Parts: sequence; C-alpha cells; structure tokens
Amino acid sequence: MTNRPMDRYRDAIVAALAKIGFKKRAGYAFTLDLAPNVLGWLGLNRATRHHGPGEVEINPIIGVRFQDIERLVAECRGEKFHAYQPPTIGSPLGYLMPENKYMAWMFVPGRSEEVASDMANAIATHGVPFMRSAVDLADVRPRLQECFGVADQLDYRRPAASLLAGDVEQARALLDNSLATLGARTDLAAEDFRRFAKSLRGRLPPP
Repeated sequence: MTNRPMDRYRDAIVAALAKIGFKKRAGYAFTLDLAPNVLGWLGLNRATRHHGPGEVEINPIIGVRFQDIERLVAECRGEKFHAYQPPTIGSPLGYLMPENKYMAWMFVPGRSEEVASDMANAIATHGVPFMRSAVDLADVRPRLQECFGVADQLDYRRPAASLLAGDVEQARALLDNSLATLGARTDLAAEDFRRFAKSLRGRLPPP
C-alpha cells in the first residue's frame, strides 16, 4: 500500500494517456510528438488538501514546446537546455474547453480507470487540437502575445520567437519594452532578464 495518494492512480493515468499518444516523462509530465522540434506538452497539477483520504484533484495543463525557442532562451540565460521542460506556451485544460473555466478531475479509490479515461478523452478532444493549432512560429507568436503561459516567462520567449522568425525589429522592441518595465529593479529576476536581453541583443544585427 502506498503512502502517496497519487501513486495509486499512476498506472491508470499513464495507460489512458498512452492510448492517445502521450509519452510519460519524469514526474507527471507527458509529451506528444507534433512536428520536428515541436512537442505537445502535458502537466498534471495535483491537489490533496481539503479532500478526503486517498482523493487527488488533477488539473491538466496543456502546452506546446518549441525546441528552437527553448534552446535559444537557455543559451541566452546561460542555462543547460532541457529536453522537455518547460512548455513554451500553455493553458489549463478547462480554459480550452467550451466551459472556459477551471476544470479538474477528482480521483478517488475504486474509480481510477474511469476517471483517467474521462480525463484523457477531454485532453484528446480539447487539449490536443490546441497543441496541433500551434506547430510553427507563425502560429505560436500570436499565442505568446495572447499570454498563453506564465507572464514573466513569456517575456523571454516572445523576443526569442521573433528573432527566430526573422522579425528583428519586433525582437528588439520586445526587449526594449520589457527592460523599460523593469525600471530600477535590482532583484534576481530583473538581473536575470537583463543578462538574457544583453545576450539576445548580441545576436541581433545593428539597427
């Protein structure tokens, strides 16, 4: 018997997601091959507080990872490139569904396969089409502007995507705007972005 509630549901979840093409990665991240250097990305946010014994609430996060964008961001931040983390854009599954609101699946003892199948069906019906709608730079750049993702992380990915698309002036303008927003901040996050911006600027041709 496991002491971690999520462990009892893992096999049912992995099996249900494998049926719709997802490969399990470390933890509860999953990927789906979409195109060369583009991955569909799925993360399962989990909550057990305020629920009964053995119950787990799961909120699927749907994303798309562009390896070229992430490689450029990692290089400019001085970080090691990761094979599948994080997604370039993302959204909770519920906001991609007709309900357009937070949606979660409650796993309870004795119903793991039923709930896993229902969740996988929702992912296949609403999450995978979102992934497949953004498989090239022309698709993902508007999604980045529409804030599909974590705000401060999008600040890195918008100019990187613009540069890779050949839109040098947009890349420069995005960097200028983000740097202006930082103002006189000297915290670690601000300094990290300034280093990134300096490195990315070094890849831009002179204005």
